[in-house]
Amino acid sequence: MIEGRPARLTTSEMLGGFGGMGKPIEALATACLSGRYAENAPVPATEAAARLALLVGDGIARALLYPSLGLQWEAEVTDPRYALAHCRAYNRWIEDFTAGSGGRLVPIAHLSLGDPVAAADELRRAVRAGARGAFLLPFTLSGIPHGHPTHDPLFAAAEELDVPIAIHTGIDPTARSLHHRFDGLSWPEGVIDGIWYLGMMFPQAVQQAFTTFFLYATFDRFPRLKVVVLESGASWLGFWLDRMDALYKGSLRVTLTLRDLPSTYVRRQCWISADPDERGLPAVIDYVGADRFLWATDYPHSDHDASYMQELRELAGRLPPAARRGLLGENVARLYGLE
Repeated sequence: MIEGRPARLTTSEMLGGFGGMGKPIEALATACLSGRYAENAPVPATEAAARLALLVGDGIARALLYPSLGLQWEAEVTDPRYALAHCRAYNRWIEDFTAGSGGRLVPIAHLSLGDPVAAADELRRAVRAGARGAFLLPFTLSGIPHGHPTHDPLFAAAEELDVPIAIHTGIDPTARSLHHRFDGLSWPEGVIDGIWYLGMMFPQAVQQAFTTFFLYATFDRFPRLKVVVLESGASWLGFWLDRMDALYKGSLRVTLTLRDLPSTYVRRQCWISADPDERGLPAVIDYVGADRFLWATDYPHSDHDASYMQELRELAGRLPPAARRGLLGENVARLYGLE
């Protein structure tokens, strides 16, 4: 139930299968049919001690934690006050979850832009409680684009606190979803036949939200704001820089008031998280800048398998030493103040 109504987008199949990393297809199908996340997700997804043990086994020093179920519910919310209350509840829970980890499990706050002033207040509270940043989903309840000045109270708070604001993939509201362009491939009706396609399209929403920061010259208003792109792949960023710069230099820049090329802001104020299985990433890192890239396991989601450490080693082995150190840890430590 969400806002007193049966959930429509957060399906039981998703709840059961969301923690399916590493499961054989038969076990994943059984999990989907059960409709229960907590009973089917691996133990390290729900217990802090087990997560710490997983980090030790993987050789990972620290992990920044983002939600699973929290990527879904907001798409069905209409009341900004409800959204804020849900965010506050999750943020307090993740603070408690990570409290005994000695700083190895790092809480990241979930914020909603339905009320930017309240979001700024919640960011301040969460940072005081130990959060090292916050994330937004790639849509807004109001329909106002992320980079719009309406949201400046939150960006001002993030700049004041010196913490990053990330954009993370999630389920979109039906009315604003790119997944509804074709019949039979909409969410959630087309999940069974089109889950591969739907998974491919998720980064588009993040790309759109990210681009609004350039459309509205957000980085000119906040020259110390740090924006991070998450769980959307990273190899597209080279093309995106070229495309934004090309349009900026042409007649279509009529709607832009930027002081610099879009790529200048990216190389100064933006970061992006890559998947370890991105084979074409080394050339993009070299082009965009080695200090802009992070990596993520996507644990415990079923759209990636459990071989992320082997894939990461293979990727890192193809990078020059400085770029390798940056991707594996130096960049994220510097960005989130973990050094």
